[in-house]
Amino acid sequence: MSSLSTPSGPSKMHNTISKWRDTPLHRLMLATLIEKLENKLLANPSATRVLEQWINTYNLAPDNNLHAYRQTESSAPCPSFLLKTLLGASDTQTEDVLYRKVQLTAHGKVFSEAENWYIPARLSPEMATQLNTTDKPFGLVVAALNFSRQLIKRESLWFPLPEHWEQNGIPAGSDQPIGLPPYLFRHMAVLRTQTGQAFCVVIETYTTETLRFPPPALPA
Repeated sequence: MSSLSTPSGPSKMHNTISKWRDTPLHRLMLATLIEKLENKLLANPSATRVLEQWINTYNLAPDNNLHAYRQTESSAPCPSFLLKTLLGASDTQTEDVLYRKVQLTAHGKVFSEAENWYIPARLSPEMATQLNTTDKPFGLVVAALNFSRQLIKRESLWFPLPEHWEQNGIPAGSDQPIGLPPYLFRHMAVLRTQTGQAFCVVIETYTTETLRFPPPALPA
């Protein structure tokens, strides 16, 4: 299983109070924002680029610079269904599969955690060296491949609306600030070269730091 269940790094994540309030309108707004972020991630091969644009749009960090912190002490086996996607159907696969985990942060806030299992032999020597020796985000290191990204599985870890809200309605709420949990959703995907060869599988978990900006002002 993924090791992303244990946060670590510049700022450990926890349930904290936000500027969003427990009202039907704010919960609908949050649901819309989560879907907006997911749609952007699904439409773009580079999650790093999407997060950079998101942070800039909503002024989530003073300098708008996204940094990667590589977790050099961690290691985790690749889930079997992802490993099969990466290696293909061959029973004679001998290429090494390496593991890399990073947190993407800005201004000390963790916006996502990513676990990559990749085959360095399918990358250029320069790319393989950078992945092994630097904190540079994976997508930026391999950008020259003009790779594509295919979603394999997604998991919702928190959603602001109750199940079947469209049938049963949304509770009036307490009008108190909403305590946001650490994580929003998780994506599992495969990265492929322009020829369709898989070179990496990734598990990315996105945090509620992406929602820590003030709600829009409402008409008086």
